[in-house]
Amino acid sequence: MMHKRYLLWLVLLCSLTLLPAIALNWILLKNEGNVEAMSFAASDWQQQTHGITFTPTFGNNGFFKTLRLNDRLPEINTVIYGASTAMTLDSSMLPPQWHLYNFTQSGSPLRASIAQAEYLADHAPQIKQHIIMLDWAIDFIYQPGEIPPVNLAPADRNAIPAPTTHSPLDTLKEAVSYPRMAKLWQVLRSVTHAPHPQQAFREYFLQIASDEYTCPDGQSRGMDVGVYNRGACNGFRYDGSATFSDYTRAESASRTIVGALASSSMYAHALQHTQGIPDPLLFSRLAALNDKLAAQGATLILIAPPLMVGMEKAFLASPQLSPYLQRTKRELNAWSKQHQVVLADFSQSEHFGCTEDEFLDAHHAVKSCYQKIFADFWQNAKKPDGTPLLRDTPP
Repeated sequence: MMHKRYLLWLVLLCSLTLLPAIALNWILLKNEGNVEAMSFAASDWQQQTHGITFTPTFGNNGFFKTLRLNDRLPEINTVIYGASTAMTLDSSMLPPQWHLYNFTQSGSPLRASIAQAEYLADHAPQIKQHIIMLDWAIDFIYQPGEIPPVNLAPADRNAIPAPTTHSPLDTLKEAVSYPRMAKLWQVLRSVTHAPHPQQAFREYFLQIASDEYTCPDGQSRGMDVGVYNRGACNGFRYDGSATFSDYTRAESASRTIVGALASSSMYAHALQHTQGIPDPLLFSRLAALNDKLAAQGATLILIAPPLMVGMEKAFLASPQLSPYLQRTKRELNAWSKQHQVVLADFSQSEHFGCTEDEFLDAHHAVKSCYQKIFADFWQNAKKPDGTPLLRDTPP
């Protein structure tokens, strides 16, 4: 009888603690399950307010960025394509007559950038500056493969398919998982420490997004969809650039570079598996795109983004990796001159005054580093034929 009573109390205790947690996680999962709905909500709010918004799409931010691009098309003439390495590049770094939308997306490879630029060349001739990122360090200039066309037309809200539904058992498994329980604990701590706990509870559990708030800079307006990164204005600005406001910086450049040089690293692999030879198909399509844009009076600009201070020099000093990276540099420079394509190489960020604490990791530079780079770049920016890149007065 004593053992039975003990088990009953144990079951009751678990029910009183675990079941409410499972129920709350279930609610959060339902609120976060529709990427399209979250993207529409964030895009609509940003179009109305020009504020900063976060969309918890776990790297799948292409739908949100496409919504924003289409809303911005009537007022822009410059688009940046690429991955998150260029997300912090904003309109303040460009000539004032260049009206920007930063269309970069998490993990977006070069072949995707080419297809996107080809689409806009055909459907948005008012775009006169197309800026595409060339990332050697994360393998994107070497990756072979077809370049299928993309459709960046405005999304029809009524034609969006319903989100994939998971079985109650799958949802339950996710709700009781350790990552979900850990995140729920963080959410509940945020609620209990909030100035208005009831309001915070409502925002987290009864809404798809937070209420609008003032960003830490005291000026910008913010709104976060989902439960992640609330209140930090860690999201996308109206011009498409990212704030990266609550990301931690790389702790040690020397340790980061040592890790990058290891044969097992993604950076070393990027050079080793092709011996530094950029994919010919990618650059054939870039040459054709450049010809098309030139005929339209537009300009294609290719940019090798900044790397951690000292990183590229370390690769160029490596007996194993230097020959491959030097081959990459030679082939890109020869190609850009042959096809008269503007190519700006910012890989050695220290040449522009960037410092170690301006990087999140080996290949993500923060805004202040890009500001230094472009302040230097526009002073002498030229096309391959030696003519000034800017048609009008530099900023």
